Amino acid sequence: MRALRLVLNCAPLSVLAVSVAAAAQEAPGAPPTQAQTPAQTQAQSQPQAQAPTPLPAQVPLALVPEKNLCAARADPVAVGSVQWNGWGRDLSNTRYQPEPAIRAMDVPKLGLKWAFGFQGGAEFGQPTMVDGRLFVTSSSGRVYALDAKIGCTYWTYDAPAGSRTAVSIGELGQAKRAVIPRKLKRTLAHLDVIKAPSAAFFGDDTGAVYALDAQKGTLLWKTQVDTHPTARILGAPTLYQERLYVAVGSKEDKNSANPNYSCCTFRGSISSIDIASGRVLWKSYTVLEEPQPTRKNSAGVQEFGPAGAAIASSPTIDPKRGVLYVGTGPSTTGVEQSLTDAVAAFALSDGKLRWVKQLNVMGQPAAGSFTSPPVLRTLASGNEVILAGQISGVVYGLDPDHGGEILWQNRLGADADGAGGVAWGTAADHRSLFVAVSGALAQPLNPGGSLWALDPKTGIARWHTKAPAPACSWTEGSCSHGQSQAVTVMPGGVFSGSMDGHLRAYSTIDGKILWDFDTAKAFQTQNGVRATGGPLDYGGATIVNGSVYINSGNTLLAFSVDGK
Repeated sequence: MRALRLVLNCAPLSVLAVSVAAAAQEAPGAPPTQAQTPAQTQAQSQPQAQAPTPLPAQVPLALVPEKNLCAARADPVAVGSVQWNGWGRDLSNTRYQPEPAIRAMDVPKLGLKWAFGFQGGAEFGQPTMVDGRLFVTSSSGRVYALDAKIGCTYWTYDAPAGSRTAVSIGELGQAKRAVIPRKLKRTLAHLDVIKAPSAAFFGDDTGAVYALDAQKGTLLWKTQVDTHPTARILGAPTLYQERLYVAVGSKEDKNSANPNYSCCTFRGSISSIDIASGRVLWKSYTVLEEPQPTRKNSAGVQEFGPAGAAIASSPTIDPKRGVLYVGTGPSTTGVEQSLTDAVAAFALSDGKLRWVKQLNVMGQPAAGSFTSPPVLRTLASGNEVILAGQISGVVYGLDPDHGGEILWQNRLGADADGAGGVAWGTAADHRSLFVAVSGALAQPLNPGGSLWALDPKTGIARWHTKAPAPACSWTEGSCSHGQSQAVTVMPGGVFSGSMDGHLRAYSTIDGKILWDFDTAKAFQTQNGVRATGGPLDYGGATIVNGSVYINSGNTLLAFSVDGK
């Protein structure tokens, strides 16, 4: 299978190649550049005595220390209720922020509060916001902890490989009560709780998972969950009850174009990791059989199979049924298998496969992939439904109690202007499922995009709004208005980014555009790094405490009402 690509030139950014037919194998953006490996921890935090195990992988450019260090020392990080932790904010991957501290009527007043520049290339990850701190990974390998209010840097950690995942924060113990003199107890009663130590978890482009001290940025442990040369972690690890659930994707599809490459041997997988030690508790593959020699290609090179079924998104947790759900990618060989282009359920306790629903698209073998995580939602009736958007543009409602039986399906854009596919993430509030569609995923592709609101019970469209088609800020190359970026919703407003660089907020009631900001321009940054926005793809907006955070180009942007 060969990847169909839409190439966008965004001056002064380098060319961005977005894989569409094989999105599960390759995330958007250029891979890290080979260069000298930087120190593992930046000077503003104490270095770890034991360095991570080196891996034979691409390493990022040498980076210089950040200049905008926070004046105050970072406090311990506590996980609370008002936050955006991990990819979907909650275990169900709804991407719904119920307490945004922004009213829908104030969304049109959003203004730029500050900008922060990444030293590497364009970033497509998603910020995590917990306890007043932003945690962000980057394609250069640098991981950041920033003050969410002013954008100063608490610490950085330089991993030996780039990362595209969101960060998940978890407490490693229980909060303790401090010993306070009896005379001071009345006046200091609110200070007698010592926050438990917390860790920041993320995956990288080599199939490794890290745990950092969330307060200091030092390495706690590092675990290689997959040793295949093309393994990479795209979906953010999901944390639940002291276990980290990690899905593994791959970039092997890129190598298959080389006749001298023995295609293909990578198998998608899901692993459970103990958060305290980094020990793998179980690992389950989405290709059940190990690859075996099949035939020789035209160049005389031995080929293998079965292979594929990469997982490009964050696992969805269902505590009630004791399972997790993942969407899988295609087969990378001609060998048939049962877990490709499917939604599958695995037991949380031991990783055993509970059920799988294969959702192939007739006549479109490259379009059956799922790169967007399944969303678990409770209907007004009390019944639950799994909502899954596919590269084909088909959205499914599946029954979690009957092996993923199809309750409904709707091909978006089939009878309307602007057919396309679902890329990186849908969002759901209590009333609707919001789905962004990109024409870059259509066959044949088109430059359009749109946002849809569906009834989660029936799949019937409540409204859909085509992306406006303004001239892109860059003057050369293609200009796409496809909406590939993950969607984010709050009461009254839904945010969706476009490949033309525009971040827009829509009314959840009728799809009317409430706010539009062109991020594809140069910004003055808090840390003095030269930064320019660009196409919006992959990780979507993060909304917490009255602010909206988004990555664009090599820039992290923070918005608030009137920019205050």
